[in-house]
Amino acid sequence: MTQTEILALWGAVTGTIGTIAGVLGLWLRFRQHGMDRPKLMCDSSFGFESPNRPTHKITIRSVGRRPVAIDQIKYFNIPRIWSHRLTKRFQHKKGRWVWGQSPKKAIKLGEGEKAEVSVSLPDSISITEIYKVVVVDQTGKEWPVKWVAISKLKKIAIEEILEEFSEENDKRVVSAIGHRLGIRYFIETKFNTKPGRTGVPCGRGFWFLDIKKYQEKLQNVKSIQATEFLSGESEEIQ
Repeated sequence: MTQTEILALWGAVTGTIGTIAGVLGLWLRFRQHGMDRPKLMCDSSFGFESPNRPTHKITIRSVGRRPVAIDQIKYFNIPRIWSHRLTKRFQHKKGRWVWGQSPKKAIKLGEGEKAEVSVSLPDSISITEIYKVVVVDQTGKEWPVKWVAISKLKKIAIEEILEEFSEENDKRVVSAIGHRLGIRYFIETKFNTKPGRTGVPCGRGFWFLDIKKYQEKLQNVKSIQATEFLSGESEEIQ
């Protein structure tokens, strides 16, 4: 191989290395720029602490390096008017069938920080009407929230009274309400003497994941424990 050929080969090698280094540097700068931008990951979860006390919430995580301030959360519900359903994107742009929830206190997230916001809807809107949710930052950018389908919301996010029971005599009163709270079942009992212990009804709640165990407990309360309490044989439902 001549000296000229060696120099040409060396030039090709160094040129290739330079090109690779340039592309790698460009990729690193692009990646760094992407990491320096704000970025939010938003999720949702659903549950109940007790009847009428849902714990549905939006969890917002900042995974970018630039701080992000949260302006509001927007809930998009399915229009109840049929013609509006066909043009729901247009309706939403006009501010129709959209509910905006402002945080109770200012939220500003740095890298790696998170915030939880309880889902808050007016009484006129059911959570099972919501099909899309976004978090809006201070620049107006909308970040999508992972939100379940409406068919699943009906199973995990709503409360339903399954059965009510109440009995009393001249001295005592006892009642029980069976609830479905999302995927769990809850029996709410109240029992008291008249006028009552310090005037405040006593009560106890029972949680169940299995509907059969829930039904067995409720039947026990109705047919056995309630009778014993009313007769004075017992002082509480347990």
